[in-house]
Amino acid sequence: MKTRELCALALAAALLSGCGILKQKAAEHYLRKAARTAAAQNPPPAEVEAAFASIDKALSYAPASERAVELLEQLAEASEKNGFAKAQDLEADSLKKALAMTPANWYARASMINFLSARGDTGGLEAQAAQSQDLAAAGDPKTRYCALLAALAARSSALPWLESEGYLALNKSPDVLFEKAGAYAETAGKIQDLRTETQKLSASDPTLKNSAPAALVSAAEVASADALHDPRAMQRVLDFNAKVRAEEPFRKAVEMEVQGNAELIKKEYSKARAFYQGALNQYPGLTDARRQLAETDFQEGAAIAAAGENHKAAAQLLYKAYGGARDVINSVSGSALPFIKPDRFLGEVYALKAADLSALRAVEGKRLKNTAKLEAEFKAALDEALKLNPEGRLAGEMLDRYNREGF
Repeated sequence: MKTRELCALALAAALLSGCGILKQKAAEHYLRKAARTAAAQNPPPAEVEAAFASIDKALSYAPASERAVELLEQLAEASEKNGFAKAQDLEADSLKKALAMTPANWYARASMINFLSARGDTGGLEAQAAQSQDLAAAGDPKTRYCALLAALAARSSALPWLESEGYLALNKSPDVLFEKAGAYAETAGKIQDLRTETQKLSASDPTLKNSAPAALVSAAEVASADALHDPRAMQRVLDFNAKVRAEEPFRKAVEMEVQGNAELIKKEYSKARAFYQGALNQYPGLTDARRQLAETDFQEGAAIAAAGENHKAAAQLLYKAYGGARDVINSVSGSALPFIKPDRFLGEVYALKAADLSALRAVEGKRLKNTAKLEAEFKAALDEALKLNPEGRLAGEMLDRYNREGF
């Protein structure tokens, strides 16, 4: 190679090296400006917005900067505490820009997953998972490993929110319930596959785990362990989905059960009772509908008693509710619906029985027969309710009142 060519190459290398140093210096300059604002007490909104813009500038010079992402989180947290309403939007915008510039910025992607998880944005988390798996398909082993970790963290973070959405749908919409149960099962399966794949990769090359950002590794491991901690709950959802597909009477019964729940919330007792009875006509083994019939009788009886309208009607409904709760407790089957923990379901039935006995005592007064026996039954039901579902609000309130006032 000629001397002139060697000089040209050397000059080019020096310029490139200098360019890298200049970019790093520029990034540090903008990060220092943002850091001052993040540490300030109640900075004005314009200054906060300028600080977010400074972090964006820093990321344009150093797209893979871990420090920029850390500072972005600190600035957003401090600004939100100071009452700056746009902090979350600006944080999200900055993370989106960072990922648009450098999709393999794992610090920014982990931060975005945390951001979406804290807000229960299941659609956003699924988008992050899909983008990460696209990166995994086209990357080298290190990129593939980090991308799979990101997909695992995103889907694992979404699963508890899907469970929560499914649980809320039990009182609102059968269509949403079926949709969430299907999404939950699909996501849980993908989490298991992703976890297996990341474990195989790290076992085949231990350096992969050491080279990946610690925050991303931790997020994936913690979120997936939490998501998969109860295999029985997952199996109940899978069994429910299979039964809905295979047995049309069961599906119709579930639809009517959920419609009844929606009516009960509105205190439309007659409509709720009709839906629950219709569900049992379709599928007699749906214990959930039997439990809800007892709940309907209790709520309507208690409402009539509170209004002082018809003592006899109130007592009849409360006695009916008592028998219904007792029958559910004595049955061998629990809830057939997804997203309901067996202990919580049975604990709430015991709490219903105790509440009904307490209401009967108030309504019947001295007319109530076998008071001592019923008080012992009340205490036993309350104890069982608290044992099965310690966080149950109804049981906790009844225990406080019993300790103050007795039966």
